[in-house]
Amino acid sequence: MEFKSSNTVFQNKNCFVDDMKRFVCDEAARFTTNSNEAASASIDEFAERGVRFSIEKNKRAISKQRQIIRELDAKKEELLKTKMESIHPSEDKDDRKDSSGSSHSKETDSKEKAEGSHQVKEKEKELDSKKEKAKKEKSKETKKAGAKAAVANLLKAKAELSNDLVANNVTGDALKDGNTGLMKLLTFYLNPMTYVRKLVAMVGAAIAPYILAFMAVASVVLIIVMFIFSILKPLQEIGNAISNFLSLFSATETFVNEDMSQSEIDAILDELSLDETKEAVVSFALSKVGCSYDQNNRTSGTSFDCSSLAYYAWQAAGVDISFGSGYPPTAAEEARMLEQRGCSLGTMDLQPGDLVFYGGEGNRRYMGIYHVAIYIGNGMAVEALNETYGVVYQRLRTTNAIMVCRPS
Repeated sequence: MEFKSSNTVFQNKNCFVDDMKRFVCDEAARFTTNSNEAASASIDEFAERGVRFSIEKNKRAISKQRQIIRELDAKKEELLKTKMESIHPSEDKDDRKDSSGSSHSKETDSKEKAEGSHQVKEKEKELDSKKEKAKKEKSKETKKAGAKAAVANLLKAKAELSNDLVANNVTGDALKDGNTGLMKLLTFYLNPMTYVRKLVAMVGAAIAPYILAFMAVASVVLIIVMFIFSILKPLQEIGNAISNFLSLFSATETFVNEDMSQSEIDAILDELSLDETKEAVVSFALSKVGCSYDQNNRTSGTSFDCSSLAYYAWQAAGVDISFGSGYPPTAAEEARMLEQRGCSLGTMDLQPGDLVFYGGEGNRRYMGIYHVAIYIGNGMAVEALNETYGVVYQRLRTTNAIMVCRPS
């Protein structure tokens, strides 16, 4: 939703989030373009795969050192067994030595035992040295794997954040921002850019193991991908147009942009429990469904923009939301003045006649607000949507809604 430029700049931001998760805070307003965030996420995902591929090498090295340690332990155990046998020879051998009675043989055996014991100790030292070396190598590889895993997790978190920004990016088009659910899924697959992104992702996955070694090449590939996206921008615009068109035929949505008869208006009012003020606001808003959208003639009474429709609806109930200026303010200015006077409220208290403000854009207006709708009740709203559809009666859109105000 576009408004005329205003010299007034509002810096204060005070957003809220309800327990139905329908509203977003203004910090999400600092979005970059879809192409930049998507490209950043792709690079982070490629880098993560490369780091995890490197971790597998460290794991294999750890497994190898573990096997070496097991083999050394087995050799040492066998060596100790041999040592024990040399210290306690078999009884037959002792009997033969005793029967010989030769002092010379005893001296020879003692010398052999001493030499054997010395050799066993030397081998023990050698095995202990190899085992200590294997443990150090295993510890070194374990530390490397842990450090790389931390880097990979950081890259994964960064890529997820970029993907979230792409998924929740604000377009500023009131109709498109409200396209959700099954219809959003349908338009996603009709958008040619969906398949372009998949193709780029497949190519990236193929070269992911080599990303760390060929970072310079990846930078060149990124530039090429960005160039392709800029060339295919017309296809994205076609996809967006299809999205807007098909959203009118959603089976779960009500969309009226033609004049409503008094009997139709009365039928809606009969379903609501309204006091005199709320009935005046709701009746006026419903009576203007089908009027054209025109910012240049927003005070004519036959054409409106979103903020002038809200202004005149509440004026019909005897409430001046310009607070003395006598002229319809912008949506951002309406929200600022109402909040300063304590008219903002929680979303769970939403009632017919309340004003729902939409924001989150970096437009230098109060809280980035760019649009306002009038809540009718039963989940429906009236709003001056855009020049194509004019004033419409449709289901209340909650995407990018950041404030609810009740002037009285």
